[in-house]
Amino acid sequence: MAKLISQVNFSNINVSSLTTTSVSQVPLDVFSTQTFRSAKYQLQVTEGSSYHTADFLVVHNGSTTYNTEYAVIKTGSSLATFDSDISGGNVRLLVTPASTSSTTFRCIRTSINT
Repeated sequence: MAKLISQVNFSNINVSSLTTTSVSQVPLDVFSTQTFRSAKYQLQVTEGSSYHTADFLVVHNGSTTYNTEYAVIKTGSSLATFDSDISGGNVRLLVTPASTSSTTFRCIRTSINT
C-alpha cells in the first residue's frame, strides 16, 4: 500500500499503487484521521496506451470528508472516478475504474498533520 518517502515536521509524502481488472470501487490510499487533517494527491491512471492524470484534494472534520478533483488531463475518455470517505477512523482515497481492462493507479500523497 503506501510507502513513506519523506517526513518533515508537519507534512508527509507517501506513494501508493494498485492494479485491478474490476469496475468495483477500491481504496488506493488510507490515512488516519488522528494524524492528518488534509491531503493532496497527484494521480496517474494507465489502461493500455490510455492515460488519465488529476490532482485531488481532501479534508475531513473527523466524520465526513470533503474533496475536489482538478487539473484533469486525459489522452482519451475518463479511465476512472475518484472519491473519499472515512472508515474505521481512516480517510480513504477511493478509485473506481471505468473498465474491466487491467488498470493501474499510482498516486503521490502530500499530507498535513492534524
